[in-house]
Amino acid sequence: MTVYPSEAPRQGLVHQYPVVVFFLIAYAFSWTIGGLLIADYQGALSVPGALHYVSAFGPMVAAIVVTALISGRPGLLDLWRRGMRADVGWRWWLIGVGTPVALGVAAIVVFWLSNGVLPDLALFGEVDYLGAIGALAALALWIATYGFGEEVGWRGFAFHRMEGGGWVQAAVMIGVLWGLWHLPYFFYKANFIALGIGGFAGYLISITMGSILLSWMYRGSGRSILVVALWHGLFDFVSASPIAEGVGNALISSVVIVWVIVILWLARRDRASA
Repeated sequence: MTVYPSEAPRQGLVHQYPVVVFFLIAYAFSWTIGGLLIADYQGALSVPGALHYVSAFGPMVAAIVVTALISGRPGLLDLWRRGMRADVGWRWWLIGVGTPVALGVAAIVVFWLSNGVLPDLALFGEVDYLGAIGALAALALWIATYGFGEEVGWRGFAFHRMEGGGWVQAAVMIGVLWGLWHLPYFFYKANFIALGIGGFAGYLISITMGSILLSWMYRGSGRSILVVALWHGLFDFVSASPIAEGVGNALISSVVIVWVIVILWLARRDRASA
């Protein structure tokens, strides 16, 4: 847990329970927008579907607000520096950027083998609620929203403060809360509604696995929010595209699951030998 000098003399609920307050704000911001989108889906009112992407900024907003309240300028500067930290070494750039790109290539190959033709790469530029905005615009959207919008909060604030009690335990706890944060999607977004209750349980497990992977990446990269935000945004850019539907997404998910199992095995081995 990082404590800044300006935090020590202050008192109050936010200073005593910063992580709790962070989650409350993140949920309140995103679920308020989610509620509007649910009402729109039910026909009770009309709002732009693009608000779906605005809801992704809940964790970032919460991280900035709570950091400003409990540690002021020094904390905000530290959050900014970690958000822009690029001096992580070639290995972590290869992991942060190279692995999702490799998964994208794998999705293209799977599509080709399944359909007998190479996919139109313009499909990477198709996003829900906005249509065909172009691959570069879609990539920028994913990195800004579900990359930085989420990772500044989940890893940059919550995990950064919780990992002292054991990084795997912290990653799992955040993974569950992160998964529950997506709950409104299951009431207005068609592909989530199709998953049903049983699908939600599976989704929660997959999100928790993702939390472990991103937390491991955050620690290994010297606590670079930049690296995990780029990985997250690139991963969503690939996995949410029509090219990765079906078998492609199954392959991508399998790779991540195996990757996380290896990470946990190595973490357990390191603890045993310590």
